[in-house]
Amino acid sequence: MAELSPLTCTAEELHIVVSGRNPTWLRLCLSNPKITVDHLIALLRNPRITPEIVQSISRNDEWMFNYKLQVAVVNCPKTPFPLAHRMVQLLFWRDLLKVTGNFKLHPKLRRVAENQLRDKVQDLTLGEKITLARTAPRPVITFLRWLGEPEVIRALLRNSHLVEDDIIVLVNDESTPDFILDAIGSDFKWSLPYPIRVALVRNKKTPLRISLKFLSRLQKPDLRAISDAPHTPELVRRAAIRILSGEY
Repeated sequence: MAELSPLTCTAEELHIVVSGRNPTWLRLCLSNPKITVDHLIALLRNPRITPEIVQSISRNDEWMFNYKLQVAVVNCPKTPFPLAHRMVQLLFWRDLLKVTGNFKLHPKLRRVAENQLRDKVQDLTLGEKITLARTAPRPVITFLRWLGEPEVIRALLRNSHLVEDDIIVLVNDESTPDFILDAIGSDFKWSLPYPIRVALVRNKKTPLRISLKFLSRLQKPDLRAISDAPHTPELVRRAAIRILSGEY
């Protein structure tokens, strides 16, 4: 390694330099005429890189015209925030999604990426929205759950990051469309927790077949509250009263 020079080494040797520990060499290798975008991306992934080196990379317009390098700059924890903030606005939705889930980055930058992603969601194709719903991290779930396509909601229900509280928020909200309540009530996993069943029955927009299916499995205090609530649909109220009276 001592025989190498970051300024004159070959392209193959540069791979060793950009992954090395010497911060001076990491800086000097930028002047090597054989350096490529692949070398620069590897350099940006090196935890020993400095903000000054990132700034030097960003000043080269020819390099920064490369989209993969733009993504690497945003995802480098050493990138100064003003630069990362400017670059994140250029990213496509799939790369924005990765930024929101990159916990090595500053929380403020992840929130910027979340806002950018939120702005782009409505312009995505249905297939892209479904893909996003299946894989979105928790911060993104908060705005995906309000999308109006049934297929997207069904995909979101399969998201491993979704938790019971997310479902409770949806079911308790009176503005939630009935097709979402139907999807939740028909879902094997999310129709099992007792709080979700109670919330579904309490929501006047829940389809009757869903409410009646869960009614007989509710505890008496919840049945009484449902039967006394003024907004409870009449059929559900009558069924709750019959269950409480022991008719079935």
